[in-house]
Amino acid sequence: MTVTYTTALIVQKRVRFLSASLLTADIEENINQVESIIDSVMKQTARGADADFTFSATKHGILRDCATDYAAYLCIKYDISDFPSVESAEFEINALWNDIQNVLRILSDSRSVEYLKNIA
Repeated sequence: MTVTYTTALIVQKRVRFLSASLLTADIEENINQVESIIDSVMKQTARGADADFTFSATKHGILRDCATDYAAYLCIKYDISDFPSVESAEFEINALWNDIQNVLRILSDSRSVEYLKNIA
């Protein structure tokens, strides 16, 4: 399975206390799900042969940030037992969710997507 907007390593570095039982393949499955959600919100894609524009990590950081945060969010939901406390897991997941919602709102605006498509 190919992931585009982020990588399992970036997701692992985003959250300090991810479950040790999450395999790279598990994280990549979360990334694939997230990429589909992002594409649906944008009503376009920046990945694959049928891409409306080609993803570039240097040009499309907003997509990388959203995919990383959302995949990390799903990984935390999977298992919070490696966090020092339920409160610390709750703080992390709430912070991620707020960031995700903000970026998805931006990506739902067609003007933002047009801007991303036309970055030189």
